[in-house]
Amino acid sequence: MDVWRVTLEEHFTFGHKIDLTTENISTIPRTDYVDNKDAKTYVVAVDPSGKLGWTKNYISQGRENSSGDHIVEVLTEQVSDAYLAHLQKLGISYIFGGTESLNFTVVVEKLKNLFSIERLIIEGGGVLNGSFLNKGLIDELSLVFVPIADGASNSMTLFETGNYLKRPQPVNFFLKGVQKLDDGGLWLRYVTK
Repeated sequence: MDVWRVTLEEHFTFGHKIDLTTENISTIPRTDYVDNKDAKTYVVAVDPSGKLGWTKNYISQGRENSSGDHIVEVLTEQVSDAYLAHLQKLGISYIFGGTESLNFTVVVEKLKNLFSIERLIIEGGGVLNGSFLNKGLIDELSLVFVPIADGASNSMTLFETGNYLKRPQPVNFFLKGVQKLDDGGLWLRYVTK
């Protein structure tokens, strides 16, 4: 699972702020830190500047008798030494995806090489989803449509390009399957190849 910082902050760290006192913190090299490469499941937290207030190195929300999903933070090299020290103290793995901005091709390669992660579920907002899509890193799309309308004018988009990408290439999806759900919704599955 790959999730953007805002979602994790809202649903898992609940806005918890950590004390990042910089006293007695030495410079930490900007190299990847792997604490638990043998975990069965992972949560990959995209947190470029290191703001999530973790208090443990796993997420086990809603699953009894679970050792939890080991947290892997995706950071840029701009993150503070104090935040890296905090992650190491908790046993949270982290990887660097770029100096000032993230290169998701590098991120995916590191997740595969360091943690043997072969498949990701992208559960981000439009910018994160769009970042993966524009790098050609999405090969399947799963959508659930439910018969509910709220009339809101500030609708979220599934994919956004952000200001950093001037001309995104269109991506064609091909229908793989349709399933009617009990509540009247539809589950649509698409592939890109």
